[in-house]
Amino acid sequence: MQVKCVIALGKTKNYTKAAESLFVSQSTVSKNISRLEDELGFKIVTMQGRQVAFTKDGEYFYQQLCQIHQQFEETISNIYSQEKERPIIIRHSTAIFERYYLPRFLQLFRQKSQQEIVFSGFRPNISFEDNLDLFYENQADFILIQQDFFHHDERLGFTPLLTGKFSVIINRKNPLAKKKTISLSDLANERVWIWNSSPAVPSVLKIEQALKQIMPVDQIRESDGIISCEMYATADEGIGIVPSFAYDNNLNPDVVYNFLDVDVSLVYGAFYLKTTENASYFNDVIDNLKEAVALERKKWH
Repeated sequence: MQVKCVIALGKTKNYTKAAESLFVSQSTVSKNISRLEDELGFKIVTMQGRQVAFTKDGEYFYQQLCQIHQQFEETISNIYSQEKERPIIIRHSTAIFERYYLPRFLQLFRQKSQQEIVFSGFRPNISFEDNLDLFYENQADFILIQQDFFHHDERLGFTPLLTGKFSVIINRKNPLAKKKTISLSDLANERVWIWNSSPAVPSVLKIEQALKQIMPVDQIRESDGIISCEMYATADEGIGIVPSFAYDNNLNPDVVYNFLDVDVSLVYGAFYLKTTENASYFNDVIDNLKEAVALERKKWH
């Protein structure tokens, strides 16, 4: 954690922003820096107003640390990506569309390779760093999720597979179920259950902020599962808001999925460490994911 705190502080030059990037408290960053300074025997940082500046020794230490840290991560990643006998691990989200295209992907991939594919669920509601560690700890080669989940982390590559927006899940007894497109103002008198992860996803926060301008805050509830949003709608306990990738009118006869008219777009795709692009299987996986999405999207309701 001390290494991560120094690197984050060097990138942001601000304790608050460094803490936010690591999803820890500001005091945690400050304590780790102080402990490291005590261990090293020299000052790493100094304050210039509200901005953090490195001392001369601290700047040299930071630059060397960045190089060592990058080499370490690349070395570990390369070892993992070059293990030919190791299965390729693909972490998927709860998007219903995955039930359609991932089996097709596996069939396509089998035509080119016999390397084992392991599908495993992805938990968006754990810390950002813990999810990122899935790559470095050999627990994920690809993670399928919307693009803004990892906040454009520079260590990761991303290949888009599908573009969408948001949908609302409405009980068929609700008069709004007859509308094909729902505006935010239509929801003003409804209880809303909106899917979000922890840490929060920027696109979802935009919708929450827009809702708070037209309805009481206590009518807006967050849910950490798309299925939970559907259950509330099924019980007529509110209206769910979920990424449009979750849409499927065939699975639950008691609800409808209608489009939400909001100027917030989503891009769903595959995340991976940039070093994974050098793996022998990389192009086959990405090409087959794209092909499977294209084939199944034509049949998707």
